Amino acid sequence: MKNFTTEPSPNKDVMVDNKKPESPDKKKTIMIVDDEEACREIVQFYFENDYNIIPMSNGQEAMEYLKNNDIPDLIILDMQMPNMNGRLFLHRIRKGDPKLRNIPIIFSSSVSSELFIKSVSSLAVTDYIVKPFKREEIDKKVNAILKQ
Repeated sequence: MKNFTTEPSPNKDVMVDNKKPESPDKKKTIMIVDDEEACREIVQFYFENDYNIIPMSNGQEAMEYLKNNDIPDLIILDMQMPNMNGRLFLHRIRKGDPKLRNIPIIFSSSVSSELFIKSVSSLAVTDYIVKPFKREEIDKKVNAILKQ
């Protein structure tokens, strides 16, 4: 039921919808899926002033969240986690529900070998980042995706 009120108008009293319009500069949302609490806290600390942050401790928890909630604008996804690793989560996102298929995903891992970088580039991810996160690097990657 809409919330209406009578407000004066130059012509006559009119019914005005008091529902606030969605702000064009509504904060975008980042989901961080990582079993390491410190990594979730770092992302929260870096971005909480500019973005809404949804911390998740594993892929299964994140999948459950996505079934019943708004879709984030970006997911930062750890590769190695219990219950559902990053690769399986990514596969389910890209092959499952059509509304989830195009979410930008940044893969994160502590592995920095050339083999890792090649394997990630063959996956359907938007970008990757090596842990531990360097503030400038993660800022650049996140903002390149979300400020488009």
